[in-house]
Amino acid sequence: MDKLIVSLQYSGFLGSIVLNALLLHLLFHKASSSFGRYKILMISFSIFAIFYSIVDVLTLPVIFAKGRSICVCSNGPLKLFRSIGVPLTAVYCGSFGLCISLLALHFFYRYIAVCKPEKMYYFDEKHICYTFVLSIFIFVAWTITTYFPMLPDEMREEYYSDVLMDNFLTDSHETSFLVMMYKTPPDRPEPVEWIYSQLLACGFMCFQMSTCSFVMLFCGYKAVVQMKHSEVHMSSKTRNLSRQLMMTLGAQTLLPFTTVFLPVGLIIVLPVFGIDVGVAANKTAAFLGIYPALDPMIAIFLIKDFRYFVFCRSESSYVSSALSLTSHPSKVFKIVKRNNAA
Repeated sequence: MDKLIVSLQYSGFLGSIVLNALLLHLLFHKASSSFGRYKILMISFSIFAIFYSIVDVLTLPVIFAKGRSICVCSNGPLKLFRSIGVPLTAVYCGSFGLCISLLALHFFYRYIAVCKPEKMYYFDEKHICYTFVLSIFIFVAWTITTYFPMLPDEMREEYYSDVLMDNFLTDSHETSFLVMMYKTPPDRPEPVEWIYSQLLACGFMCFQMSTCSFVMLFCGYKAVVQMKHSEVHMSSKTRNLSRQLMMTLGAQTLLPFTTVFLPVGLIIVLPVFGIDVGVAANKTAAFLGIYPALDPMIAIFLIKDFRYFVFCRSESSYVSSALSLTSHPSKVFKIVKRNNAA
């Protein structure tokens, strides 16, 4: 199973580099001007996905839950260089926070485009850079939260020495790792007590995940309801385009929840209640490794112009209009308003 997970991590890295590079090429050379500012969001997420995959393959994280703690250990080429490996592991953890915040930003854009098109100035030339500030803040805060309170020390090295050696042939006294320890180990001479700094870190992470999850669900639901409500005023062609957009929204909601939010949320919360997940926690690393390779496939295969280019099919005016409307959903409702006025 461990070899399979490592294989998935390497496969996710290669797939992410190839597919995101392809998506960037399509965005720069095949996306029409109707993409608007959403093109910048897609480009930024693809660049981040490549960055995340590079950090992932350099870290090759090994995840293990023991008692009321969880360990993220580097098994990559820099694992024995703690001065580099430990901060890199923290950056890997922080990249997860950046990922979920960028996903929430995508859904917020679609909510504004579909439900509040008069507020699209949030994403004009003067303001779009500001929309990334919160994501960068979350990335920095998540990295710091996982770095300083969870650095390797004598207690953590002793507690995970047998686990890392028996399961991963890794020496806890030499390798790079971070441990979120909610409670002091029972075999220590001092009394067993809760470690509140770790509980606060857990609370911060859970708050970020729940907030981003709420934004995605709320914005996605509102956008789908608005599109569904407006279908009665649409022509058959426009209605088909609206349904295509709803399918894209559904796929881009389901994928991160099943491969990112649910596995990571469980692996962080379960140890608080003393549920010993053990080596099964390492499967989370496989989900996080393959996600950056799966996400660009949604855009490549659900946007018609991109799909036609990949499969070398001829384009048509219908395809161009499909790309225009599905990539910039506010235009669907501009057509609806014109039809109603007529």
